Amino acid sequence: MLKDLTIAIAGILLTAIAPAFSNMMSRNELAVATNAARGALMVARETSVMRGHPVSLCAGEPASGCSGDWSGGQWIVFRDSNHSGNLDSGETVLEHGGVPGAGRNVSVSGNGPLRTALVYMPLGHAEHISGAFGAGRLRLCVKQAIAPNARELVVSVSGRVRMQRVDFNGACPSL
Repeated sequence: MLKDLTIAIAGILLTAIAPAFSNMMSRNELAVATNAARGALMVARETSVMRGHPVSLCAGEPASGCSGDWSGGQWIVFRDSNHSGNLDSGETVLEHGGVPGAGRNVSVSGNGPLRTALVYMPLGHAEHISGAFGAGRLRLCVKQAIAPNARELVVSVSGRVRMQRVDFNGACPSL
């Protein structure tokens, strides 16, 4: 009888705690994903300034190059000698990584130059491959009823990145 009562109480407690734990995990996944993406942007900018040549960041993988598709969460940072936004032969991949949780629980999308490649210049500012200023956003989002459920990394004209919290009430619209 005591064993049954203990199991019943444990079941009630687990039912009450499970949603809070799920929300905490979603917040943590969003924070980790945001930090990884922000780190990639910072590496691209800092490398361009320190080495004195254009450095691009794009969605993609070294084997296939820039795809512009952020849904897989893969990114490449590379020396972009010709400012093309494409990983051409002879150009060096400086870093490659992924956004943790992308494609599973975290959705990633970009606008403006982040749909192709964001090119950082040696003075630290970002440009589109056309040479226009490279302001844009990278949105990371979880489909969970937490508030806010998205973060946007906003790249300014100067190339600096700031983080902005956005709430879409559990939805994850693309940019």
